[in-house]
Amino acid sequence: MPAYEDLLKKYAKRKRDTVMDSVAAGLSYADNVAVDFGLLEESGLIDSLSIAAPFAVIAVTEQMKVILGKKTGRAGLGDAVQRIVKTGAAMGVGALAGLAGGPVAAIPASMGTRALLSRYKSKTLLGIRVQERTDRLRALNRQRQERVNVPEGRPMLPVGMAYLETV
Repeated sequence: MPAYEDLLKKYAKRKRDTVMDSVAAGLSYADNVAVDFGLLEESGLIDSLSIAAPFAVIAVTEQMKVILGKKTGRAGLGDAVQRIVKTGAAMGVGALAGLAGGPVAAIPASMGTRALLSRYKSKTLLGIRVQERTDRLRALNRQRQERVNVPEGRPMLPVGMAYLETV
């Protein structure tokens, strides 16, 4: 089982990915705000780039982690899929907010949705870890109780072995 400090380092690195993905998703709506304020001209190229940019950032960062040996290919693919799903959901909510409240509402809605999804995942995984550790402690306690019931004067036997009673 990893040490507490190792877990802290691991999850601190994940928070950087969350911030990066949230900013990339928020920036995908920034061009709409700029067009509405007249800072940019309307063009299909900017729309295409702004929609693809968050997914490109995710693909590049996960692939770099695999290339640098920080993750296996399977773990990188799984993490990329999870990040893409969260970003896609955030962009969908941002698009709905943009239709309802204008492009200015899309940025906080998109970033907030992604942050909420990350928080939900974190809480869910924490619950699973706590449940697994509780089950393991119960199993260890049962195992200890079995070993305590050894007849007086006899040595403890390995788990799974028991003394035979003779008549």
